[in-house]
Amino acid sequence: MKFLFILLLSISISCAKSNDTCYSVQLTSFKFKKNSTYDFAAHNYPKSCRLISFSNINSIRCGCYEKYNKARKALKKLAKKYPKPIIVNTYKYRFQKKVKKVKKVKKVKKVKKVKKVSKKPQKKNIPKVIPVLHEPLHVSKEVTQKETASFFDDISYQGNINLTLQSYMKAPAGKEKQNALISANFEAKYIKENFTGFAKARVQQDYYDLLNTEKHTNRSFIRLDELYGSYDFENDSVLIGKNILFWGALEVRNLVNVFNPDELRSDPFYTDKLGVINAAYTHYTESGEFAAIIKLYEQNRKMPAYPYVYYYFPATLKVAPNVTLPLVYKEELKTKASRYRPSIYLKYSDTTDTEYALDYAFIFENGYDSQRYYIQTLQPDNTVTTEENAYLVNKFMTYDTLVIGATLYKLEATFADILDDTLVSDYIHLGIGAEHTISQVYKEADLGLLVEYYRYITLQSGKKDDLALFELFQNDLFLGLRYSLNQGNDASIVGGGIFDLDYNEQVYYMEYQTRVMDTFKLNFDYRYISPSKNYNTAFKLMGAHERISLKLGYYF
Repeated sequence: MKFLFILLLSISISCAKSNDTCYSVQLTSFKFKKNSTYDFAAHNYPKSCRLISFSNINSIRCGCYEKYNKARKALKKLAKKYPKPIIVNTYKYRFQKKVKKVKKVKKVKKVKKVKKVSKKPQKKNIPKVIPVLHEPLHVSKEVTQKETASFFDDISYQGNINLTLQSYMKAPAGKEKQNALISANFEAKYIKENFTGFAKARVQQDYYDLLNTEKHTNRSFIRLDELYGSYDFENDSVLIGKNILFWGALEVRNLVNVFNPDELRSDPFYTDKLGVINAAYTHYTESGEFAAIIKLYEQNRKMPAYPYVYYYFPATLKVAPNVTLPLVYKEELKTKASRYRPSIYLKYSDTTDTEYALDYAFIFENGYDSQRYYIQTLQPDNTVTTEENAYLVNKFMTYDTLVIGATLYKLEATFADILDDTLVSDYIHLGIGAEHTISQVYKEADLGLLVEYYRYITLQSGKKDDLALFELFQNDLFLGLRYSLNQGNDASIVGGGIFDLDYNEQVYYMEYQTRVMDTFKLNFDYRYISPSKNYNTAFKLMGAHERISLKLGYYF
């Protein structure tokens, strides 16, 4: 692990920013295609933007700034129109214009002086002086309307409304066989000079909750995901509020995406994170950034009801021979220290503009681990409650990507030192992967070959192992394909198999997504799970599973 950190640091130092580079705002990047053309002018990019070609990737980059704060200001303006722009280092010569030689201009002949025409003097009309009465100053309605319009011009918003239909061909007895869900996401952003305000909310309504029958799933809610304000200084920024961060590089499972807890009432095969209240300070370096983040508390998590197919706990628990009691989930988080004990994160990330593009990040955490375990307790009313337990750790994480030719290499790694729990062992979680792209396998379509391997290692014997912690990716191999049609509608097919090399489990899936008329999105997926027959894994508790899912979304 130490060797890996030293290796990546040495690469970053050798590829540091020089005086020949400047800061640019990258709007997008895409795979290089041989014998293909890209109509740059048709996209109406700002005049400061350039189409920049590397060995196998094209990118749209705007502006060439000596100071980072100027690039940040440009990024804020461009973020109103272009989604998720980033700041990168670019060689200055890529923005230099060819200077044409200017022909010498012939000397202009002197113009003869024109005689002044004399005018007869006229009598001046001297106005009478009238005393001015002092009256209160009234702002015109027109000015007020302009100021109001200016305020709304600084606000941008977007959202989507989705209908998700699922059918379960294989599901445990007593579980629902179909499900319908309506969800909506709304977000608004306000940008004024150096200040940014952002808000995002989610609304979700389950069909069985609407009927209010015994099959209710408790999956309907209104949730505020993000609400924060941030202010940018010359080379620094400060953020306070509730937000969601993404960390990671791998395709199937992001081991270091631990800042926000998962929403347990959502489809477990898609990422849905809960916003957390925090304060963050970020300092921007020559080619990257350093961030210090304080997460202020750990929140309780709600669980869906038993009829939902992805509620993993059984309805009853055997506590003695011939004695079975109801098992109830209690949503109060158990901790030895206070839930309001802050978690501290220190993160450094950087990127290089070289022939082999390297992006890397290192994170240190002192606080509550994202890995949890459950403990059952017998209650006086003859029920058994199961509660989520959290503990403190010192955690070291990294996620990195490296592009060599047409291959993208990925790494995520974690080492956790447990501080205040005797039941959980120190552990290492590692994920490595690669994605090789074959361009134009059929017309404009690209084919990506995906491979990833995950390994979870406990470092102390006699403590909870991966089975007790419901860790699915403990010795797993993923093989998959990504087929991108490149027809201008974002159509792609991703699929593959995940193979557990210890417990003989297999998960097969296929996802298809496309965009229709710029405002509608279609997502279809199929999944099949063959659980272990001999070990009590999380998939065995759920049982054999097969499903199809169709999601229709309207985006505005």
